[in-house]
Amino acid sequence: MNTALQSPHTGRRLVASAIDFVLVPLVSFLVMLVSGAMETADAYAGNQIWLRGIGLGVAGYLLLNGWLLHRRGQTVGKMVMGIMIVDATSGEKAPWWRLILIRALFFPLLYLPLLFSLVGFWALLPLIDQAFVLRRDRRCLHDLASGTAVVARVALQQA
Repeated sequence: MNTALQSPHTGRRLVASAIDFVLVPLVSFLVMLVSGAMETADAYAGNQIWLRGIGLGVAGYLLLNGWLLHRRGQTVGKMVMGIMIVDATSGEKAPWWRLILIRALFFPLLYLPLLFSLVGFWALLPLIDQAFVLRRDRRCLHDLASGTAVVARVALQQA
């Protein structure tokens, strides 16, 4: 199938993020239950909760979206909304390592204010990342860090 790529409306991107924002914690919670990562009191001591929380978030994100990111450059939310992640310079499917190693690390940051009741600068980090979508090129901070762009996937009709 031939596709044309164009920058999606900000609303489509926000809805895709909202879908992932709901689904990833559910998968992360299942990972937590199966692995027992948060069963002991030690898991909540010191920096353990940070490390385990971020680890569970990344694990949930990758279990839900890893294969789709690798094969199609999409998360579940992006697939539902008809958008995909591409290399910002070439417009081709972004390399898996950019999608998984760089972008996947940003996603758990969205939950830090909710999970850890953070105040101050750290609570603003996810908002700063997402606010970048309001720029002309509609690239969030995690897009800039990974050299990717989110584009609409529109099927061209065969002539």
